[in-house]
Amino acid sequence: MMIDKVGGPGPNYGPRKTEPTVRRETPVVGPDSVAISEEASRAADLARTTRLVQSTNDPERAERLKEIKHRLERGDYDQLSDEQLSNIAESILGTFFGQRA
Repeated sequence: MMIDKVGGPGPNYGPRKTEPTVRRETPVVGPDSVAISEEASRAADLARTTRLVQSTNDPERAERLKEIKHRLERGDYDQLSDEQLSNIAESILGTFFGQRA
């Protein structure tokens, strides 16, 4: 069986002449701008603060942590009074809401 072509490839499929690219003498430079969201700003502040706290080698802090761990192991914090629990709760709330007790 033999199939003859019906029509040519059409005008869009033929060879085309290339046109030279026009180069500009001076490149177009626009002003650059960056907008940082408030959430990204807060995340950056938190990361910066975390790095600062982790990099601090305070010998007094290390000694105090060691003392508190020893007290926890001894059971000093197992039977706290209502007043002590209230003070601890206020301290935690102050830390979370930005108010230092």
